[in-house]
Amino acid sequence: MDEGICFRIISCVEKWNRSEESPQVAYTFDAGPNAVMIARNRKAAALLLQRLLFFFPPHSDADLSSYVIGDKSILQDAGVKDMKDVEALPPPPEVSDKIPAQQYKGDVSYFICTRPGKGPVVLCDESKALLNPETGYPK
Repeated sequence: MDEGICFRIISCVEKWNRSEESPQVAYTFDAGPNAVMIARNRKAAALLLQRLLFFFPPHSDADLSSYVIGDKSILQDAGVKDMKDVEALPPPPEVSDKIPAQQYKGDVSYFICTRPGKGPVVLCDESKALLNPETGYPK
């Protein structure tokens, strides 16, 4: 993902957060240029996906099931079953009616949707640990 796309994603999230009473989505970037967004709940995640699909839709011939990777049930929550639904998405409410929203078709390769895991686990059997307990380095 190039730097321009990253700034457009941030802009999208910032406009939405400012339009609400409280922030809906937090964002950061991984060690590379990938945007990582964390929604406050499942409803916010579905609304986020609607916005991202509106602003960054795949090409019309794309397979939506390969465009959203991971927890595909979020598509159902977002009310999107196929590309016709993506193409019919209205502009988000925070977009000004006076200025048409610009879309960046094909600029994003895919979205990964996942849920948080159970977090760190204390292992009773140190042989299953990924790190050497004495050095802290990976085994």
